[in-house]
Amino acid sequence: MTRKRQSSAFQRSRRQIVAVIMAVFLLLFAVTLAAIYILSYQELYQDNQDMLETYVNQYRENGNPSEIQRMEASPPGNSPPEQDEPPDHDSTRYLLSSFYSVAFDGDGEPFSVDMGDGTLYTEGQLSGVAESILGTGQSQGTYGNFVYCVAAEDGYTLVVLMDNTLVSDSFTTLFRNALLLGAVMVAALFLCAIGLARWIIRPLEESDHRQRQFLSDAGHELKTPVSVVEANAELLEREIGESRWLSNIRSESGRMAGLVSELLTLVRAERGAPQMEPLDFSRLVLGGVLPFEGVAFEQGRTLEEQIDEHITIPGNPSQLSQLVSILMDNALSHSEGAGGIAIALRQERGEAVLTVSNPGFIEVNVQLVVVFLEAVLTVSNPGFIPEKDRSEIFVRFFRSDADRSGAGHYGLGLTIAQTIVEAHQGEIQVDCSHGRVAFTACLPTGEKKRRRGGQGVKRNMDDPL
Repeated sequence: MTRKRQSSAFQRSRRQIVAVIMAVFLLLFAVTLAAIYILSYQELYQDNQDMLETYVNQYRENGNPSEIQRMEASPPGNSPPEQDEPPDHDSTRYLLSSFYSVAFDGDGEPFSVDMGDGTLYTEGQLSGVAESILGTGQSQGTYGNFVYCVAAEDGYTLVVLMDNTLVSDSFTTLFRNALLLGAVMVAALFLCAIGLARWIIRPLEESDHRQRQFLSDAGHELKTPVSVVEANAELLEREIGESRWLSNIRSESGRMAGLVSELLTLVRAERGAPQMEPLDFSRLVLGGVLPFEGVAFEQGRTLEEQIDEHITIPGNPSQLSQLVSILMDNALSHSEGAGGIAIALRQERGEAVLTVSNPGFIEVNVQLVVVFLEAVLTVSNPGFIPEKDRSEIFVRFFRSDADRSGAGHYGLGLTIAQTIVEAHQGEIQVDCSHGRVAFTACLPTGEKKRRRGGQGVKRNMDDPL
């Protein structure tokens, strides 16, 4: 079964777009919901306090409503004074609300309790709640299912309670339904965000595909004329003898042939997943390091090998050999200062970890003091990768400014290395510390499967395109 291999960069971009859309929506939803909740709660709380204040005014003028009701049930000679009407704008809600009150004398003893119209609470329960409220020292607030107000009058203290159970339950139900609806909207938006991300990235994927196709076509088209130029220059040199002009032609055609070869290698590596087979990675690394011993000797450097034996991984021998060659060539080409090239291979946590490091000077600040002027000079060299370049070194054709004079390097080697590692479901990274530059490639041994973006077409990368 074959599936198209998708670029991990585009997958990361799609995930980032979806994450941004979801984060913005969740933030706006949370802020809106919180604002609605806070504003509604404050408005409802203020309305409740206004109604409690109305009750306090009526109590102050007419006395305990329960006692008035009892007097109304007695003979007509003892009719109580008429009560003031509540404000017109809140009269309906005021009449439908359940109020209770407990009056305390100067010694803190309850002497009058308004039971309201219902029998849900006893006098003892209301008195206990009122005493607890007095203990808080607050003049207004909420206590359990009650909204309360404390009024200090001449000779007594009045605690007025309003049962807020129905309003609180309705408010909670509304809030819960809003959350449920929000969750449904989040799920729907997530699906829409995935489609939107694909729609946004699709032109970039098509452009990238056309670019890769151009590299493949250009590589094939350039391969023949470059070979013809080099062959003709060699034949002409045999006929007329050595010439610096012919030497220059052969040198430049050789560089062009190298660039075309790297372009085709990159296209092959990116075209599909390699054909895997179990192989002894330890022997492969030893074999890949061996050809560079002569180069290291000519540069006066040593190769320090720490390679564990019998590390077996599933992989493509041709591509992994090229990976070792790229890392070794990169280390020898960019070594600065004293020190050897260190090659280490070990197995840890189900991965084969290959590290190739080379010496590189560390950037330092040197203070120059001339008379009364002080200047800071930054000393650097090509061997040490600046912080700003470390995230770009795996990008095709990228070379730092200090590295552009390097002959035979086109900024494709590390891109090919990263492509090979990712094709094997691994990771590669660079580290600069203690005066050394180290490239580390982690490849799964089969015990641990890395889930990378997409599975490639099973084909041999050495096959022609």
